Amino acid sequence: MDNSSIAMDNSTINPDKKREGFLGQQMVVIPQNIRRAIENDPFLNNLYLTDIGYYPNAKNHFRKREEGTDEYILIYCTEGNGWIEINSQQYNMIPHSYFIIPAEIAHAYGADKKNPWSIYWVHFSGNTAKSFYKKHCQRGETRTGDSLPKVIKLPFEERRIDYFNGLISLLESGYSTEIIEYVNLTLWQLLASFVYHDFYSEIRHQNNGTDIVDSAIQYMQEHIDQSITIEELAHHLNYSASYLYSLFKEATGYSPINYFNHLKIQKACRYLSFTDMSIKEISFELGFNDPYYFSRLFKKMMEVSPSQYRNKL
Repeated sequence: MDNSSIAMDNSTINPDKKREGFLGQQMVVIPQNIRRAIENDPFLNNLYLTDIGYYPNAKNHFRKREEGTDEYILIYCTEGNGWIEINSQQYNMIPHSYFIIPAEIAHAYGADKKNPWSIYWVHFSGNTAKSFYKKHCQRGETRTGDSLPKVIKLPFEERRIDYFNGLISLLESGYSTEIIEYVNLTLWQLLASFVYHDFYSEIRHQNNGTDIVDSAIQYMQEHIDQSITIEELAHHLNYSASYLYSLFKEATGYSPINYFNHLKIQKACRYLSFTDMSIKEISFELGFNDPYYFSRLFKKMMEVSPSQYRNKL
C-alpha cells in the first residue's frame, strides 16, 4: 500500500501528514522479480497480491495518488475512523468497514484527525481482479440498483484478522515457491470473506431474512424424499407463499422449488456414484413418482442422463 521502496510510486504526501512509521505497523511488498514470475505463472496470475500490511492507530496517515495504481486496493478499517476520496467524492470509513479502490483511478485517503483509524490493507491484481471488483460493487449495490464504489459495514470476524496476520507472517519468512503459491491461493478466500461476507459471517443467522431462508433450506433437506409445494413450505414457516418466494429468490437467485430440485439432483448424484440403486429406485427415494420426469430433470441440470452420469464415473 505504501511502496516507498518502488521508484515508480506516483503518490504525493502532505508534509504535515505521513504515510508510514506507525508503532506496531507491518508491511510486505512483493519484490518485482517475484511479481514478474507470478504474472507469468498461469497457476497464480488470475489473482495475486503485490503488497499487504497493517497500520495500527495510524495518526496523520495520508496518501494521495494523482494517477492511481495498477492494482486494486482493499482497505479494512478495524478501529477508529478515516476517509477515502475518489472522483471528488469522499467516503467515510468506520470500524469494521471496508472499501476497494479501483485500479488506475486517482484517489486519496487518510486517517481521521481526532480518531485515527487502524487498517489492514492489501493491493491485488491479476486477470480476474477487475471481475472481482465488479462483483464487490454488484453485491453492495443499493436499492436504487447502482453498483458504484461504497463503504461496506461488516460484522466483526476474528478469522478475517487471522487471515491477514497469517499471510503477513508467512511473507515475512521469505518468498519460497510454496509460500507464494499458498499466499495467493489464500487471497481468494480473504477477498471472498469481504465480498461474500454474508456467507462468511458466523453471526449471519441474526439477520431475520437469512434465518427464514436457512430454515426453508433445512426443511427441504429434511424432506428431500418428498414432494413439497411452495404453499406447504410457506405454511410450515408461517409466511405467505409470495413473501417467501421473493425473499428466497433474492437471497439465493433461485425459486424455492428450483432450489429444492437442485438439492434432489445433488443427492441423486451421490446415489449414482456410491450405490447400486436403479434409476427408478433413486427417483422414488427422492420423491419423484415419475422416473421419466426425474430423468428429464436430471439431464436438464447435469446435461447428461442419469445412466450416462453413472457410466462416466
